[in-house]
Amino acid sequence: MSRFNKEDMQRRLLQRVLSIIIFIVCVHGEVYSKPFPEPYEDDWGMIDWEEESEDIYQLSGFLEMASGVRLSNDPIIGTDKTLSDLRLQVQFDYDLQASQFSFVSDAYFDGVLEQTRINIREATWEARLGFLGAWGNRFDAKVGQQVLTWGTGDNVFLNDLFPKDFQSFFAGREVEYLKSPSLSAKVSAYFDVFNLDVVLTPEFEPDVYINGDYFSFFLPTAATQVALGFDVTPPLRPQSPEYALRLYKSVGKSEYAGYFYSGFHKSPNSITQDYGPTFSSLNVYGASFRTTLGNGIFNAEFAYYDSVDDENGDKPLVPNGQARWLLGYEQEIVGNLEGSLQLHTESILDHQALIQNSLTPKFEPKQHRVWFTQRLRYKGMQQALVLNAFNFYSTTDQDGYLKVSAEYSPVDLWRLSGGLNIFYGKQPFTFWGQFEDASNLFVRFRYFY
Repeated sequence: MSRFNKEDMQRRLLQRVLSIIIFIVCVHGEVYSKPFPEPYEDDWGMIDWEEESEDIYQLSGFLEMASGVRLSNDPIIGTDKTLSDLRLQVQFDYDLQASQFSFVSDAYFDGVLEQTRINIREATWEARLGFLGAWGNRFDAKVGQQVLTWGTGDNVFLNDLFPKDFQSFFAGREVEYLKSPSLSAKVSAYFDVFNLDVVLTPEFEPDVYINGDYFSFFLPTAATQVALGFDVTPPLRPQSPEYALRLYKSVGKSEYAGYFYSGFHKSPNSITQDYGPTFSSLNVYGASFRTTLGNGIFNAEFAYYDSVDDENGDKPLVPNGQARWLLGYEQEIVGNLEGSLQLHTESILDHQALIQNSLTPKFEPKQHRVWFTQRLRYKGMQQALVLNAFNFYSTTDQDGYLKVSAEYSPVDLWRLSGGLNIFYGKQPFTFWGQFEDASNLFVRFRYFY
């Protein structure tokens, strides 16, 4: 199935969801648009109309041009371009008396792949469920195409198993595009003891993973760098639902949370017997903690990755289970300069079984992988200028990824951005080292309307 057929299927599914939304709006009497203003007589006996206090809809968006070029030659990729977008985004919000409809869509020409695309990032109906009675006031619902996120990490995701777009992140698109949308239903509940978020995604939505369209990657079974340009489609791509849950509570200046996810690995890091890429089943159990500490904020997060299809770790074509930890701290260092530091570890639970059964043992990751991240962000010229540097570095793999950027927006109408994505490593098969030829320079101009 081609990428265009997949987008057609998503559009048809989205149309069905929107039909349901419209039906809900029409059926429930409390969910209706604001009434037309009543006429009144002024002191001269003239009929006039009372003006609305606020608009019930908003229309906005932007036009963006973005370009990126590779810093070194990649002999496997046939172009030096890593980014070449002409993008129009339309945002539309419509307020109903007891709910809201939101729509955000991008239409853009991708000059790297020479394709025109439409990406619906949001098409949702959101409401407090008061029409269900007094009990319903404790519940919110948000249904439709939406971008979801939770957890405490800064560009490090443990319990956030919602889809990510790593191709956009590596190419230098706005950081907002790191989070990819999914067609989901989210219900939130608010109680005195705890709060609860439950997310159902009827059909599995994977990451926008590195597949060779923009950047080459290391393939262990071939022992070399490749750029296959592949898409995993059904039946190798699951069509079953995903379930995600967050239980959280704030106590004073601290926030506690527990997480659960049931679905699949978000990238096709499993292989079939015929050596086709696929997604294996995954359950994740986790917890997080965030609080003030000194002049900053401290966070800790844990996630246990239960690889359901490889309980003993002896199946070489399926990822092993993992335990992941994150510790982080951020604060303002001096005026207008913020800094943060994170320690992230990944421990493979059945590493010995992995090595004994692996088809390519010398390319397998170490049992314990350690990452450090560092961020510096400076805001100057009354926040018209923002300088940002974020670095991943693995002490175990001796590789890393540095992302630096600058944004200049002296007025609300436009913003000029630019930066570098630099990958480095001693070995071509480590996580960041495989992308060394993907290092690039990018620039963007965005005009708002």
